Amino acid sequence: MITKNDARQEKQVALVPWTYADFESGVLQPAVDLPHGAIVTGGAFIVDTALNSTTSDTFTVGDSGVEDRYASGINGQAAALTALVPTGYKYTSINEMGIRLTSVGTPTAGAGRLLVEYVIDGRATHTHG
Repeated sequence: MITKNDARQEKQVALVPWTYADFESGVLQPAVDLPHGAIVTGGAFIVDTALNSTTSDTFTVGDSGVEDRYASGINGQAAALTALVPTGYKYTSINEMGIRLTSVGTPTAGAGRLLVEYVIDGRATHTHG
């Protein structure tokens, strides 16, 4: 028999703005600190102003363990919203979620936001039931 759990918590949300100037091509840039026990449940990578490198600007979203854990192959040269793909991965220590930009050419424009939604395993802010 399943033991019901009446513990509840609100979803935690981080919204981090970025611009093209925040990046060095090919290097994961830390954007969100995730606590011990965090499980990413959703989010989005948003390009508000397209980047303009000569050939391409491609983003991934992940962490130091897997740099494309939540998204890869995001076209930075088009204004768009790309949903993050939750994997169910639970962080066993404090970790940094980050963004990596790989550019062919050097962008002189571009901006957007990273939206991360997560819960913390074992956390309860109230009960229901």
